[in-house]
Amino acid sequence: MERGDELQKTRRELSREDFEGKFPYLWLIRELDEDERAPSSFNTLAFDGRRTLAMGKKLRENPAGMVTRQRIDPGRYGLYAVTKSGANPWSDRIMVGRASNNDVVFRHESVSKVHAYFHLGPDGGWRLHDAKSANGTRVDGANVLPSGDGIEVRSGTVVSFGSLTCEVVASAELYDVL
Repeated sequence: MERGDELQKTRRELSREDFEGKFPYLWLIRELDEDERAPSSFNTLAFDGRRTLAMGKKLRENPAGMVTRQRIDPGRYGLYAVTKSGANPWSDRIMVGRASNNDVVFRHESVSKVHAYFHLGPDGGWRLHDAKSANGTRVDGANVLPSGDGIEVRSGTVVSFGSLTCEVVASAELYDVL
């Protein structure tokens, strides 16, 4: 897993084309639980529609007066590359699960040791398959059956592994979001 704040630094150093070339795969993005998040490094305060950065408790002067306060936490999201890690024995599958030998690892109680897998279909699109998980796999709310052809996923698709929910994002869209 990469944290949103860490990948954001890489994004600043690369053009969109270079970013896509460096990361030519899909990503799973999810909001991290409170105990998984990186400590907040800054806050943003809004003053009459203008923003001013607050480093710790030290504020820059703004004569308009404070209207609202919004905490921005760049470590709020976990990003998981949907790519081979070399740890699992199936060369044609990108495995998702709780066990460390999966390509995408989610340390979550509702995720099975070997929960699901991504497989490149004959049409060149990615399909998500359930691997007989205990708590099920869903794509845009539809259950993925353990037997079958899986369900196609693309950027913008919402997938759930047990009670853990992620959104699928292509590198091009991730660059824009970061």
